[in-house]
Amino acid sequence: MSELTAYHLPGRWGLVSVSPFCLKLDAFLRMTGIPHRSVTAATPFAGPKKKAPWIEHEGRTIGDSAFIIAYLIERFGKDPDAALTPVQRGQAVAIQRLVEENLYWAMVYDRWVREENWPILKGSVLGEIAAPVRTLLAPMARRGVKKQLAGHGMGLHSDEDIQAIARRDIGALAGMLGEQDWFFGAEPTLADATVFSLLANIRHVPFASPMQAMIAGHANLAHHTDRFLARFYG
Repeated sequence: MSELTAYHLPGRWGLVSVSPFCLKLDAFLRMTGIPHRSVTAATPFAGPKKKAPWIEHEGRTIGDSAFIIAYLIERFGKDPDAALTPVQRGQAVAIQRLVEENLYWAMVYDRWVREENWPILKGSVLGEIAAPVRTLLAPMARRGVKKQLAGHGMGLHSDEDIQAIARRDIGALAGMLGEQDWFFGAEPTLADATVFSLLANIRHVPFASPMQAMIAGHANLAHHTDRFLARFYG
């Protein structure tokens, strides 16, 4: 069996990666104990979909965290969702979509659009790129991200509306978690890794974000992130 190599964007502030999708894959690998080698990539452009993370394994290169995890579950037979019922699996997909297709873009807005965060982002998310190249690349990357935000629809809203969207999403996650330690019982599943990967990238970074106070207002979500950190990154 050839070595599994996982490529992710740089880590900062105690997090393995400043990308929620890269952090989710890393969390999945820790949860399952699948042997692998982690490689930090300065940019995502070497990946097959020009995004991070991606993996190389047995002559294959696979991009997109969801497709990577599906491949690894099938290839290695280790599924943190194995005990879930069909109803719970459906709920897990709904949680993933809420986090990755909606709330994620509120985080992107905070990082890339808020002027007070731009200097931090250039020195962190883009920090592995050589300074002369970064000077040229950073403004282009920012314009590209703003275009993606508009294409998604999140970038067409006012700051106030984006905060309202984030507040509803965070409240929904808190409501689904309730008083449980994990979303689906006594042990963490992929849904927990997905929620952790985004919330940690909001709570444990120096970017200014109204979502930090929103998460703090739901003690169960804040404790969930801390619990996941302690168990898999302690």
